[in-house]
Amino acid sequence: MIRVINDNNDFNLAANETAAAFYFHSQACGVCNVLLPQLDEMLLNNFPKIPMFVVNANDSLELCASLTVFSFPTILIFFQGKESMRISRNINLASLKQSLERPYNLLFD
Repeated sequence: MIRVINDNNDFNLAANETAAAFYFHSQACGVCNVLLPQLDEMLLNNFPKIPMFVVNANDSLELCASLTVFSFPTILIFFQGKESMRISRNINLASLKQSLERPYNLLFD
């Protein structure tokens, strides 16, 4: 299930979970709209314990600036409250899946 983040307080609460994926997008980004359901499906099928949060940059400019997210789409992966991965613009879901497998298995298996 996708949850929407609108401000720094919501982000900080979500980032402090055991694991969290944040998807930053812009309304003007066509790729963002296509990638979102694919990312959601990949996480649900392969990493069900990682909740997904979506941040619309048009509604959350301060949050994007505080995290230095200036290009879209951007995916941030947090494990145990710390940013572990940051992927922007050219996102390969197969590479992301491969990168997530080891830390996910260490945390949850």
